[in-house]
This record gives sequence, C-alpha cells and structure tokens, in this order.
Amino acid sequence: MSLPLRALLSTVLRPLLGALGLFGLWWLLALTTSPAILPTPWPVLMQLGDALFTAQLWQDTGITLSNVLASFVFALIGGVTLGLLAARQEWIEKALHPLMVVVESAPTIAWLVLAILWLGLGAGPAILVGVSMALPLIFIATVHGLKQIDTGLLDMARIYRLSPWTKLTRLLLPSLALTLAGAASGALSVAWRGVIMAEAFSASAGLGPALWGGYLYGDIVPVYAHILWIILLGLLLEYLVIHPIRRLIHARLHQR
Repeated sequence: MSLPLRALLSTVLRPLLGALGLFGLWWLLALTTSPAILPTPWPVLMQLGDALFTAQLWQDTGITLSNVLASFVFALIGGVTLGLLAARQEWIEKALHPLMVVVESAPTIAWLVLAILWLGLGAGPAILVGVSMALPLIFIATVHGLKQIDTGLLDMARIYRLSPWTKLTRLLLPSLALTLAGAASGALSVAWRGVIMAEAFSASAGLGPALWGGYLYGDIVPVYAHILWIILLGLLLEYLVIHPIRRLIHARLHQR
C-alpha cells in the first residue's frame, strides 16, 4: 500500500468508519427505545440540517466558541505562567500543587454555583468554569515538561548569562511546545464541556441554553440535534486546530 493511500486511510476513512459504526449502533438502539427518549438518527440529522440555515444556531455557536476561546486562553496563560514559577522555585510548586488538585477535583457544579455567586448571570460563570477545568491540566503539563529539559542546557544558559526573556523564548517555551500542544487538546476538550454545561444554567444565549431549553420544552429531536452539533464542533476543533498545530510543532522541532 502506497504511503499517500495509507495516510488517507488513517486520517479520513478509519475515523469515518468509526462514525458510521456509532450511527449504526444509535439506529439499532433507537429501534428498541421510545422516540421520546431516543429518536432515530434521520430526524435528528434533518433537524440539524434545517438549523444550519438559521441565524440562531450560528449566533449561539459564536457565543459559545467565544466563551470557550476566552476560558482556554486564560487557562493557557495562567497555567504556563504558574508552571514557570513553580519550576523556578520548589516552594512555589509545593504551595500550588495542592491548590491545583483541589481545583481539578472539585465538582464542576460547585464551581458553577460559586461563579454565579461571584459574577452573577451571563458569560462570566461559563468562562470561569472553563478556566477551572483547563488550567490545572496546563499547569501540570508545564511543570512536568520543564522537569524534562536537559539540565546541561539550563547550565549553559546560566554560564552565558542569557537574559530571562531570551531563556524563556529560545529555550523554555520551545522545549515545552510539544508537551503543551498535547495538554492543549485535553484542556480544550474539558473547557468545551464545562462552558456548555455552565451556559445552560447561567447564560441566556449560547449552545448550552439552547440545549437545556429544548429539554425543558420536551423537544427531544432538537435536543439531540444540538448534542450532535456540539460533538461535531468538538471534533472540528480537535482535528482542524489542535492536530495541525501539534504536527507543525513536531515538524519544526525535528528540523532544528
């Protein structure tokens, strides 16, 4: 089998076969379940197809994506910054690690309640919940990645008296790039789920309220259509954003 054909099978056909298998399983389960609980895929796909031509779906999608992006950026900046400080001073790592464990292990609904108390209703609680879920992953990956850096390189940077900025941009961040790209996938995934869940209870617009509103009104088919759309968007973020960035970083590191 030629290399291009093998790459096509790996990147397109195999995931497609997996998706078709899931739809087949969905269809079989729907045949044995009440449509009020689990409709068949066809009406859900039709509902989603109709919704794609409405402004409301795209408006809700834009709001949710902006909240997810904001929470991810805040988590990335905060996690990397705290990770750099923790790697620089051992006492900072010992002080921050239990805090990150608490943040990561606390139930998402607890963060949502606190966020509503602190920030009120709106986009703020959704963003804060997304940050609380994603930041510990970035922090832990940053600390772990920095510990894997060759100590000889760090000693060389100290001997040549590299400025903190040069050391950061030419040594630390490039060494962390691949580790952070892997952590970013998980962080984006948990932020995506957390934001949508928080939106359902704290916001008036976005995919979360649209999903929750459909459930409250008993519109089961639109509920599944929104769930399918959320899953598709998550896959698009992963395969069109995270994977290309990871491949680019990997290729550039191998060129060095």
